[in-house]
Amino acid sequence: MKEETSRTLNEALKSTFFISDYQEDYKKINYHEEEHFIETINCFLNLGYTSDEINAIYTFLNVENREKLVTLPKLDLKAYYTIPNFEVDKIERYEAFQKKNNLSLNEAVLKVNIGLDYDFYSVITEIEHPESYVVLVNKYRFLGQYEPTDLVSLSYDAKYQLREKARDAFENLVSEALIENVFLRPYSAYRSFDYQNSLYNTYVNRDGKEEADSYSARPGHSEHQTGLAVDVWSRDYNYITEEDAKWLRENSYKYGFIVRYTKENRAITGYIEEPWHLRYVGEDVAIALHEQGITFDEYYDLYLK
Repeated sequence: MKEETSRTLNEALKSTFFISDYQEDYKKINYHEEEHFIETINCFLNLGYTSDEINAIYTFLNVENREKLVTLPKLDLKAYYTIPNFEVDKIERYEAFQKKNNLSLNEAVLKVNIGLDYDFYSVITEIEHPESYVVLVNKYRFLGQYEPTDLVSLSYDAKYQLREKARDAFENLVSEALIENVFLRPYSAYRSFDYQNSLYNTYVNRDGKEEADSYSARPGHSEHQTGLAVDVWSRDYNYITEEDAKWLRENSYKYGFIVRYTKENRAITGYIEEPWHLRYVGEDVAIALHEQGITFDEYYDLYLK
């Protein structure tokens, strides 16, 4: 501590940003090798943060949070230091959502980060990396006109396309399922923005917007547009049987797929149960989701964003 304390003071003395009123504070602040360090801690001191609080900020907050923090009035962060996925500019939303729904702070942070303190489709972010195999697409995140560049047809039916890794994994899943007397057949794979737009409008005209939103994604919000989702029938192209759906719930993760929309996660996804809708996320993520029993939306916020 002594060496680091003197390092901060020494670096401050050498810089043009030294403020004599903060000399004693500099002694107590642990030095960090980063550009504009003295300028940044001066900002925190100007905002009223103590040296102990600044040390905690550098221990627990990532760079993005620190950069946001210097633009905000002084905040009491103690309750957030052990919550790695919190974002400083959302603290008011966390606390309002926590109070309204009687949640733990961790739960409130997770749900607000997903966007659940807003109505579905009311606040939308355009996705920066739609080509990622772990891209999160939901009612708050928009793909735009994205088209995958590596789509390939299923080997036994050219009209169904997936991205290559997903195609290979799906064919492996279907083959292994057959060994266990489970018959799975695709009936929808990649869909373009325009196709989804036409499909969604058909459902709206038939059932109304509110009902359509419960089972169909709006254009730009469909996982099918990523080339990583596939819907399946059971034997003879009939609606999936409970036996086959059970097999998918228990085994699809082994091939890198998840059953994306379940009855239990409707409050998070906004969709009714779809035991036929598979989403490829890769084996590592699929296994983690299976073991942790959480939604992909939650996992994305905790580990991937």
